[in-house]
Amino acid sequence: MSKERTPDQPEAVKISYLFELAGSKKTGLYIAVIFSVLSGLCTFVPYLMIFRTVLFLFDGNGNSTEAMRYGLIAAAFILLRFIFQAISVSLTHYGAYSALYAVRKKICEHIGKVNLGFFTDNSTGEIKKVLMEDVERLEQFLAHQIPDITVAIVVPLTVFVYLLTVNIPMALILVVPIILTLVLQSIMMVLVTPKMQDFSVVQGQLNSALLQFVNGMPVMKAYNLTANSYQAYSKAGEDFNVLWKQISRMAAPISAVCKVLIESGVSFTLPMGGFLYLAGYLDLSSYVFFVIMSIVFLSSYNNLMNFAQIFSQISAGLGRIKDIMDIPEMPAGQDHFVAEKNCPRIAFSHVKFAYQKKEVLHDINLELPAGSLTAFVGVSGAGKSTAAQLILRFWDVTSGQIQIGEHNIKDLCMDNLMDTVSFVFQDAFMLDDTIYKNISIGKDNCTREEVENAAKAAQIHSFIQSLPDGYDTYLGSAGIKLSGGEKQRICIARAILKGAPIIVFDEATSFTDIENEHKIQIALENLLKGKTTIMIAHRLHTIVNADNICVFQNGSIVEMGCHTDLLEKNGVYAEMWRAYTQQGKEVLHK
Repeated sequence: MSKERTPDQPEAVKISYLFELAGSKKTGLYIAVIFSVLSGLCTFVPYLMIFRTVLFLFDGNGNSTEAMRYGLIAAAFILLRFIFQAISVSLTHYGAYSALYAVRKKICEHIGKVNLGFFTDNSTGEIKKVLMEDVERLEQFLAHQIPDITVAIVVPLTVFVYLLTVNIPMALILVVPIILTLVLQSIMMVLVTPKMQDFSVVQGQLNSALLQFVNGMPVMKAYNLTANSYQAYSKAGEDFNVLWKQISRMAAPISAVCKVLIESGVSFTLPMGGFLYLAGYLDLSSYVFFVIMSIVFLSSYNNLMNFAQIFSQISAGLGRIKDIMDIPEMPAGQDHFVAEKNCPRIAFSHVKFAYQKKEVLHDINLELPAGSLTAFVGVSGAGKSTAAQLILRFWDVTSGQIQIGEHNIKDLCMDNLMDTVSFVFQDAFMLDDTIYKNISIGKDNCTREEVENAAKAAQIHSFIQSLPDGYDTYLGSAGIKLSGGEKQRICIARAILKGAPIIVFDEATSFTDIENEHKIQIALENLLKGKTTIMIAHRLHTIVNADNICVFQNGSIVEMGCHTDLLEKNGVYAEMWRAYTQQGKEVLHK
C-alpha cells in the first residue's frame, strides 16, 4: 500500500508467504495435491493398457481373455481417476476457502492493531481490493493452480521415466515442446509481471473512483452529467482499459504459441518416430505407442497456459498483502486509566509529529484542564485535526508526549484508551443495519432503555419513533436514507451511550439548516456535559463560549485564549472572525 515494495522480490518467497499466512489450513491442500497426482497418474494407465494390447496383437500371441483383462484394468483406472479427481477438487476448494478465511482474518486482526492513520492514508477502494479481490484471487491459485502445477510436474516426470525404458530418443523428443513452452512462459513472466503490478494499482484507483462515483450519483443526475463527465472515474476507467489491452497484446501471442506447442506433440513424435522406425532403431508397436502418448503426455500442461499471467497477479496481490502485514503493530502499554470523578486533564508536552518525513506539528505545548472545552481552529492543513487525532493514536508522536491524567497515552492499554476517548467524526459512519444497532455499538451489553435515553439526549428519539419500525428500522441499502443532520445526531447518541470522559468532536459544516443546527446544539450540550472536550471548529460562532481556543497555523499554535481575549489581541483569530462574520453577512444579504 503506502509502503515501498521490492519489485524484484523472488516469487518463491511470496508463494511461501501465502502458505505461512494459511497456517494449519494448508494441510488439507497437501492431501488434495496427493489425490490430484493420483488422478493424473490414472489418466495414463488406460493408454498403457492399449500399448500392452498392441504388443500382443503385433506378436500374435494374444487372446480375448488377456484383452478383456487389459480392458477391465483400463476401465477401473478411468473410474479411479474420476474418484480421485472428485476427492481432490473437494479438498482443494475446501482448503482454499478455509485458507482465504484464515488470510482475511489475519489481515483484519492485523489492521485492527496498526495505527488508525492507516485508514486515512489508504482509500476504501484500495483496502477493499486487497481484502476482497487480491485475497479472492488466491482461491484460483490454491484450488486450481497448485494441483495443476503439481500434476504437470509429477505425472509427466513419472511417465517420462517409464517412457525412457521403452525408447530413450523418443522419450526425449516428447520433452522438446515442454522446454520450448517453459522458455516462452518465462519470457511472458518477465514481460507481464511489471504490468501486473501497474494493473493492481490502476484497479485500486478504479475501485476508489467507482465508489466516489456511486456516492455522487444524485449530484451527477441533478446536473444531467454522464460517467464521462466525472473525470476521476472516466480517467480511471480509461487507464484500466489501456493497461489491460497492453497486457493482452503482450500475453496473447505467447499464450497462443504455447497452446499450439502443447497440442502438437504428435508433430514431433511422428517424423522422429518414422525416421527411427525406418532406420531400424524403433519397432512398429513402440512407434504407435509413442504417437498415442504424444497426444496425452502434454495434456497436463493445458491448464497452465495462463500460468504466467495468473502467477503475476497472485505475486502482485501477495505483495500488497505483505505490505499491510509488514506495517508494524502499534505498541501498547499495560496501564489502565480509571476515570476520575471530574474527568481527566489532557496535556501536550513538546509534541512534534512528522508525516512521511515531513514535520507537520512543531513543538505543541498545551494543557486542557479536566472538564474544559477547548476549540482547535485554523485554516485547512494548519494541523488542528492532526493534533486531535494524536490523542486517539491515529499516529504516534515523533517526539514529546501526550498525557491523559498522569498517564502517557503510549503506556495505556489500547482498549482502555478507546474506552476513555470518544471521537465524533465529521463524516458520520453508519452500519448497514438497524438504528438500534448503530447506536448500541457505543456500549457492549447495553439495555434498550439506555439506547433510547441516549437517543433522547441526542434529540433523535422522536424522529426514530416516527419511522414505521422505530429503532428496528434498517439503514443504508437495506432500508431508509438519513439526512446529514440525522446521521450526526445518531453518532452523538452513540457517543453519549459510550459515556467516555474525553470527547473529540469534529464539528460538521454541512448541517446548516436552523432546525438541524438547533437540535445538534442541544445534543452536544448533553454529550459534552462534564467531559473534557476538544472541538475541531469550522464555524466560529459555535465556539465563542469555549474555555480555550487554540489557533493553529502551519503546524504550530500561534494564539490561545477565550473568544473575547483573542478578539482584543487583534491577531490571527480576530482576522479569521472578521472574515467569518463578513461571509455570514454576505450570505444573509443574498
